[in-house]
Parts: sequence; C-alpha cells; structure tokens
Amino acid sequence: MGTLIKEKLINCYLFKFLSEGFVQTVNQSGRPKDLEKRARILQAAKAIFLKSGYHGTSMNQIAQEAEVTKLTVYNHFQDKANLFIRAITETCEEKLGTKQFELDASADFYQALFIVCSGALQIIYSPEALKLEHVLFELAAEQSPLTLQFFDASHTQLQNQLTEFLQKAAELGFIQTDDPNYQTELLLSLLLGVRHQKVLLGIIAVPNAHELEQIIQDAIALFLLKYRN
Repeated sequence: MGTLIKEKLINCYLFKFLSEGFVQTVNQSGRPKDLEKRARILQAAKAIFLKSGYHGTSMNQIAQEAEVTKLTVYNHFQDKANLFIRAITETCEEKLGTKQFELDASADFYQALFIVCSGALQIIYSPEALKLEHVLFELAAEQSPLTLQFFDASHTQLQNQLTEFLQKAAELGFIQTDDPNYQTELLLSLLLGVRHQKVLLGIIAVPNAHELEQIIQDAIALFLLKYRN
C-alpha cells in the first residue's frame, strides 16, 4: 500500500513538473518581458553597429547596453550576423516607412515628383543613412555575404518605392513608358552624381536646403527632357 501511494505521488509531481515546463516553454517567447528585452537588444544593436561598424561591435557590448545577459542576446538572435541584419533592416524600415510614394490622375506631376525626389534625398543624406553606407563599405571590402542582405534592406527598398511611383506615372500618362527600373536608376544618378561619392568620403559636406532644391530641379528637368509625354 505504501509503495502504491509513493508511486502516485511521484507521478503527480512528475506530471506537475512537465506541465509547468511545457507551459513555460510555450509562453517563453511571447511574454511581455521577453518582447521588451528583444526591443532593448535591437535598439542597442542599431546604435552600436552604426557607431562602431560590424567588426567593431561585440555581442558583449550590445548585451551591456541593453542591460541583459549575453546568453539572452543569443537566445533571441542566434548569432551576430542575424542580429546585424535584423537591426539594419529595422533601421531602414524606420527611415523609409511602409507607405509608398502616392500619385493619382489629378496630381500636379512636377510637384509630386519634386516631393518624391526631396523625400529620397532627405533619407539618403540623413546621418543614419550616411553611417549605414560606411558600414556597407566595410562589409563590401571583405566580400562579406552580409553585403547583399544589407543592400537589399536599404538601397533596394528605396529603389522599389521609386520604381512603383514611376511605373504609376507612366500608367497615368505623365511620362513615357520605359523599363521602370532603368528610369529609377537614371533619376537617382541625376540626383546623386559624383557629388554623393564626395559626401560619403567626407570631401564635401551634405548639400544644404538651397543646394538640394537646385539639384532636384536640375535632375527633374533632365529626366523629363527624356520622358515627358
């Protein structure tokens, strides 16, 4: 009789232990505290990667800045490369937003295009974007596989938004139909030119508001010279 009671007690404790462990495992990634830690890790990673570059940043630094353990960082993001891409992607999403450049048949196309070009240059010449470019150069110099993922999260995302705008402009008859990807590359080339390389290298300063306005006007004039209907 004593043995039977003992076995029942053991089974009861075992069931309780396994049940609690299972529930804890299921809820572990969804608890508010875990989500808060994940957000702090990402925020710390974004700041440190932009400041110190990829190789100049360690998981220890990120953990200390986020006020979590190094193990917690790895539990959320597996490795440094994964955390880097997630942090860069989120930074780019914050700068670009999810809203596409809008256009309809009643729009003043020149004004709409000017606003789009102005918005693109504000993103490109923001302090965060310029720091991102320097990190990208660091990765590209060593032919890192992270380079393409970084480029897709930043440059490609902006180009896609511009391409959709120009494609819509052609559909509405504002400009001539052509390969929208080529049109986007042409417009960006006119907006940036050699000057952008000098800015990235620190040879010249970021254009001021008056200079940017003139740059946009000249770029649009040349673009419409080729594509205006």
